Amino acid sequence: MREEGVVIDTYGEFAKVEARRSASCEGCASKDTCKPNSNTSMIIEVINPINARVGDRICFEVEAGALLKSTFVIYLMPVIFLLIGAWAGGEISKIYPLFKREEILSVISGSLFFLVSVFILISLNRYFSKNKRYKPMIKEILQN
Repeated sequence: MREEGVVIDTYGEFAKVEARRSASCEGCASKDTCKPNSNTSMIIEVINPINARVGDRICFEVEAGALLKSTFVIYLMPVIFLLIGAWAGGEISKIYPLFKREEILSVISGSLFFLVSVFILISLNRYFSKNKRYKPMIKEILQN
């Protein structure tokens, strides 16, 4: 996915870019979590391999495979864990009736599995944030 923006700060091999929301942002489920400065722009940390400078208008890109993988992990993993936990709780309550209603153990188990997935996501966030494959990269300088 290619986007355009303006470099507002550089440090080491990274740059902060102010990017305008594009039409593709409108269909995105995460559009409200991109830390917008206003309704039309957001600040993004990108890898700066071509040494763009402050004020340069640039084109940056996120690798499609990395975007799909991280989207899967963030959105689907908690749902899958919730469903597996609810199913496991229902099966366990059939074998060992701990409560009068077997749905109670399903709810408790599903909630616990969901919480486990949240802790896994917190750990994976460290991995994703340090791995350059998941960071946008400046591809070209459009205008100095």
